[in-house]
Amino acid sequence: MESQTLVRPDTTRTALQPLTDSDSVAAQLDTLRRRTVRELRLALPRRPYDRRVRERAALLSAELVRRGARVRVLHLEDLAQEPAQAEDLRRIAASGAQVRALPRLPVWMAVADRDLAIVPSDPGVGGSSATLLRGRLLVAAHHALFDQVWASSAPADGRAGTDGTDGLDEREREALVLLAAGLTDEGISRRTGLSVRTVRRTIAGMMSRMGAQSRFQAGAEAARRQWI
Repeated sequence: MESQTLVRPDTTRTALQPLTDSDSVAAQLDTLRRRTVRELRLALPRRPYDRRVRERAALLSAELVRRGARVRVLHLEDLAQEPAQAEDLRRIAASGAQVRALPRLPVWMAVADRDLAIVPSDPGVGGSSATLLRGRLLVAAHHALFDQVWASSAPADGRAGTDGTDGLDEREREALVLLAAGLTDEGISRRTGLSVRTVRRTIAGMMSRMGAQSRFQAGAEAARRQWI
């Protein structure tokens, strides 16, 4: 297996680097996977460039969570209604990242720790141009903006669900997480110790509560509601 060398960030540099297309944005997200990142903040609008960028964001999230980093993700509520984007959200949520949905997002961004950020070159203009910011001075405003929006999106009673309550018991929550991760009923049964019949009954009950017509839609809806 090929070993991976982690690169420690240089917090002393201050620089702006244009990222002129989706390929350069995706490549920069790949570069972040090789850095020693302790915390990642992601704000995903409806269409951050193209799907390659969303896929790289999902891979980055999973890798950083695996290494023990804290990953927080903000996304628009209606993304879960679009199959391709709902799948990316499902992968991000299944990786262990903290996810919250909002009706509006002021700007998309990826902020690594306090010294590096990828942001739109012009937030008011659609397109694929972005800028890589290095240095705490340049990144500070985006870091603070994300934290402000994140804090304002917290449920009033502190629970995980978007509507303030999810009503799941531990068995249902575990089954839902494994369902979102792509396990079959038999796989969920082996992991939980429940019978396949109980697993199917549990999943059917949750799908009914969410109004989901398929397992895929159930996973996407659970991610939208922040049940997983």
